[in-house]
Amino acid sequence: MSTVHGTMLGFTMAIGALACSAQNVNVPFRQIEKDAQMSAKLEAPGNEPAAMRSYGLSAASSSSSALVLEPPAVKPPRTLSAGFFVLNGLHLGMAVFDVEMTQHCIADNHCHEGNPMMPSSAAGQFGVNFAFVGLGSFTSYKLKKQDSRLWVLSPIIGIAAHAVGVASGFENR
Repeated sequence: MSTVHGTMLGFTMAIGALACSAQNVNVPFRQIEKDAQMSAKLEAPGNEPAAMRSYGLSAASSSSSALVLEPPAVKPPRTLSAGFFVLNGLHLGMAVFDVEMTQHCIADNHCHEGNPMMPSSAAGQFGVNFAFVGLGSFTSYKLKKQDSRLWVLSPIIGIAAHAVGVASGFENR
């Protein structure tokens, strides 16, 4: 194994370790405070007059009515949406297309790999590209889960970078 392959393998393992440890992160209390809203509902026994129930008055005693706090029905934001799958799927598809075009061009002796850090074998190129697509998808997922609009940057940058590789493959056919 060359130094470059060892470095890339170490980088991929480190990213995997970060992804596993990120699952146990606690939500800060101020975030819960900002997102949570409480609603109050006053319940009175059913045998009291409607007018007394509407004002929260109890005929028997003040202890017969109970204050019940209910959390509102909050719908969590949809992280794994169709747009997320389309953009990240397109990123993955362009990565595969880029590797295939590069390998075809190298086999015909028309060109060479432009990235000096990229392995020359197809398996090595797929491994490195899948690691970067996985990292990009993980970053995109985390940003979308935090309701940030920046989640689209990672797949768009990946799509653009691989589009350049595919275009150069078509150019050197």
